[in-house]
Amino acid sequence: NAFVNQDDFKEVAEQCQMIGLLVWRSTPKIPEHQLDDTVRRALTDLKSSIDVIRDAVKLKAKQNLWLKAFHVAVNQETILKSIQEPGVLPVRSRVFVGRDGLVQRTTETLLGVHHVALIGPGGIGKSSVARAVLNDEAITSKFQNRRFFARFDDMDASQINLGTFLDRIARALGSSTSANVHDLISKALSTSDTLLVLDNAETFLDAPVDAGRIADAIDGFGARLNVAILITTRTTVLPPNIDWVRLRVPVLEESAACEAFKAYYPSIETPILIKLLAAVDFHPLSINLLAQAAVQNEWSSQDLMTAWDRQRAALLEAGDGKVQSLAITIETSLNSPSFCELGDTAHHLLHIIAFLPQGISKTRLTSIFPAIEKIDICADALCKQSLAYLNGDFITLLAPIRLYITSHYNGNPNPFLEQVRSHYVAHVSDSKIVAQDNVNIEHVLTHWLKASGDPADVLFSTAQFILTLTHYCCRSVSLHPVVSALKISKSRLQFSIRTLIFQKSTIIHAKSHCLLAISHLLHWTGQRNEAKETLAEAQALIFLSKDPHLFAHTEYVLAVGYYQQGNYLAAEETLQKALSKLSHVSTIFTFSTHTWKKLIKITLARLYMIQGIPNSFQDYIDALPMLRKEWYRKYISCYHITAGFTELYNKHLDGAKSCFNAMQAGRDNDELEWLIGLLGLAEVADQQHNYEESKALRSQLLESVQKMPDQTIPYVNEITALLAGYLAMEGHVEQARTFILPAVKNASNFLTLNTMKCKYFAGMVELAGKNFGKAERYFSEAIEDCFSFAELLYNARSHRALGEIAIVKQDMESARNHFEVTIELCKTMGLPKEHLFSDFRCCIPSERFNGWKLYQEGHSMFQVSSISCF
Repeated sequence: NAFVNQDDFKEVAEQCQMIGLLVWRSTPKIPEHQLDDTVRRALTDLKSSIDVIRDAVKLKAKQNLWLKAFHVAVNQETILKSIQEPGVLPVRSRVFVGRDGLVQRTTETLLGVHHVALIGPGGIGKSSVARAVLNDEAITSKFQNRRFFARFDDMDASQINLGTFLDRIARALGSSTSANVHDLISKALSTSDTLLVLDNAETFLDAPVDAGRIADAIDGFGARLNVAILITTRTTVLPPNIDWVRLRVPVLEESAACEAFKAYYPSIETPILIKLLAAVDFHPLSINLLAQAAVQNEWSSQDLMTAWDRQRAALLEAGDGKVQSLAITIETSLNSPSFCELGDTAHHLLHIIAFLPQGISKTRLTSIFPAIEKIDICADALCKQSLAYLNGDFITLLAPIRLYITSHYNGNPNPFLEQVRSHYVAHVSDSKIVAQDNVNIEHVLTHWLKASGDPADVLFSTAQFILTLTHYCCRSVSLHPVVSALKISKSRLQFSIRTLIFQKSTIIHAKSHCLLAISHLLHWTGQRNEAKETLAEAQALIFLSKDPHLFAHTEYVLAVGYYQQGNYLAAEETLQKALSKLSHVSTIFTFSTHTWKKLIKITLARLYMIQGIPNSFQDYIDALPMLRKEWYRKYISCYHITAGFTELYNKHLDGAKSCFNAMQAGRDNDELEWLIGLLGLAEVADQQHNYEESKALRSQLLESVQKMPDQTIPYVNEITALLAGYLAMEGHVEQARTFILPAVKNASNFLTLNTMKCKYFAGMVELAGKNFGKAERYFSEAIEDCFSFAELLYNARSHRALGEIAIVKQDMESARNHFEVTIELCKTMGLPKEHLFSDFRCCIPSERFNGWKLYQEGHSMFQVSSISCF
């Protein structure tokens, strides 16, 4: 008689389910025969009550009241089935390292009853973190038996709809399905503080059916103030009406990765292990798979490394299920409905990202693939599925994912590859793109050179890339073996004999040009022996070609190398040899010969100016119009830089200012040109005694350099070091140190000519600050670097500075020795002593350090007898 309406039936049925749930929570994992008499009687009484409800339902059914609506809702069998044990909570992983900070942050967030999404790619350890949080002492204390874990890793997105989703949660809560399962779950969650963990949430968040309704259901559960939800997911698309705290699960730190591996396989040398684990980006699942393979196969350290080198992908695919096989976890993402909807475009883009070592620039996606529709949407989808991630401006992949995609898919033709090649070839002279994408460009060119049937154009592009790299982002490359292996005789038989000869000549020209560029780069990176060998290889090709202009080009490049070393005498000798060779060239080559002769003569004039030879400046000024004509457009910045500093060197300040002002218009095309122009204008202002203007210009320059996104670019470090030198010279030593220290650190990552310059200016900063011990160390390190490059100018300057420090320490013998070395280096350079410091004022020690001046004047304190007495 108490059953008046529908709500009465539902309420009683739900109360029965809740009673059953409470009974099972109070008797976890206790078999029925071990229950005490009180509990057994309670269960018997509960079943009797259900029988009463059943009979009442039958009576109402006979009266044809609400039969259809409630037959399933309050069916005796359904209610009895609901009286079952909640899902058993998973325990913390046995091997769980390097995640304490993430567990703590997740725990603190959940304790504040906020919702957390642990986001990351497959195999990154999201579920392990969730299990650790679930078993955390503070979480257990707060939520006690109200902690529930629903896993979805054993289901496919195509199997999910609202019903199956709710059913899985209901089972985790200890309930079975019923017609009103959503309400049952809501009631179960409403009684007290509750933590609900939904593992592998991408399965239902990306469901092709009911995804919106599932999101609404989660929003409803999370809206309850007593409920905290923790989800683990690969996708970044979350239910919208919950204020999620999104926590990215990163790869392991190096030390934690090693600890995790050694938990399974302790007998491996740490250096070998670090090398191995770095190859998989310290990815947790990959670490586990490698360790298990080593244990199961009883491999030694060397066996493991050999197996890794031979069958990398196979080692990461062993096992079944998402938690045991990298292949399965990646394919799960690739087969997700939202990813499949994007079609071939997303797959092609993923393969290209795997092919490119750095990944692909997000900001330049549309310029790289101008004809591909929705390319940015596809890129976002890869990130949302955690297949890819954003590293700065680059969309890239973790090493295990890259390895899998490369080994399984990149054998297929990819229509996007040609567009990537075209983009990079069009920008091999672009300093910004080369600085940002140089690893990608090198990889693309290497791949192209190996595959090209007609490599001449690729070789010219490679040479230009190397030259740009040398000036803007100097580092070693691995292109030399690829270029060296190219056969000159490669040609196509269907061509005419004349065409074959022309093609062969073009390839010789291109290959020698490329080898020269590589030699120049090797010189800049301090690999002197390799530079000489590469140069000899280029010279052998040039001899084979019998082309005098190639010879002139080779000698010119060699002379430029000598010039950069400060070896002006050797540079002069090399240029004179090239000039002599060109003087015997037939008139058939008149135009090119004339150009080369002019270029060589103007370079000689510049060398003569540095050496202080009379009338050389006028010779240089007379040749400048030709230089402007020959370098117009492509090399106009070279003209402005060369002419501007030449005018400045010879105190022609108006001419210098004109050149440096002209460089200010080129900022959009070449930021380095603009920066050097500012530097030149500041020098002009100094020499005009307009010190306020010079300080303002250098302040603008420093601000611009510090804003550049990549502080490791060599010219950025060199300009920063130079400006730090000026700050120290003006008395701002502490401020100078804040700039010079990172500049030296960045410059030391790759040993180049810039490295020793940065160390020299670091010494000048400490010299100005009277920290003579540090200054001595920096100058000594600069000298060591100078030996690596056979550099003479900064070697001489550093010895002069060490001589000044020796005088401060009253070590006159050391001072005299350093000054003697300085004199000898000036002779080797062909540089007058008075021209040792003729460029930037900050290179010169302050006037209080006058030992060098006194030494040249023959002061008595430097005499041997005086030193002995001293």
